[in-house]
Amino acid sequence: MKTIIALSILLLNISSFPQEKKDTKTFSIFNLSLLGGINFSTNTNTGSSIIIEGKTNLTSHLNIKLSLGYSTINKNAGYNVKTYNYVHFDTVKQYQTLSYNVDEILYDVLPVSVGLEYFFSNDIFSPYFLLETGYNYYTFHTQISNSKSGYAGTYNTYDELPSEYKNKPPIISEAESFRIALGVGTNYKLSSAINLDIRYVYQYNKSLINNHQFLVGINF
Repeated sequence: MKTIIALSILLLNISSFPQEKKDTKTFSIFNLSLLGGINFSTNTNTGSSIIIEGKTNLTSHLNIKLSLGYSTINKNAGYNVKTYNYVHFDTVKQYQTLSYNVDEILYDVLPVSVGLEYFFSNDIFSPYFLLETGYNYYTFHTQISNSKSGYAGTYNTYDELPSEYKNKPPIISEAESFRIALGVGTNYKLSSAINLDIRYVYQYNKSLINNHQFLVGINF
């Protein structure tokens, strides 16, 4: 959040230079954007992000947009699980101890969002502030290591298992995930039809992991 405030002040200073004012009719301009980059937080490894956006103008400085994205979020886990397997084939019925380390929880996230972009100026450099809200569709899997099956023994009944191996594996939340994102960026005019788009975004992701994004792309 402090990063967004500092960058916003910088962009306001940039936009304070004289500029030509143009009146633009609502919904008279339509643009598409394609961006890619990285996401990270204090308890995740670096993940990747791709976003496709469609937008139209409300005023000469304000756009409304719809975006669809894909991100990988790699959460550091770093815990050990001690549980058991129930083995049943033919006449054999046994309980095997099982232990393993959960190193990472790997999320595949598909965010769908609506948002607003406010441009401080419309020039060769066009700095802006953005606000988005939406829903995260996601799946996940775990990355494990040092798996040991039967290392602490094999038993005929559940009661014979050592107490530390009688636990079920921890449940990873699959609750619904909503997102709110705040960001700043700038467009740089490459031609009359194409802009380079550079942005920083902070995301609040309910039931997932809050993170930072750095994105670069084009809009046309």
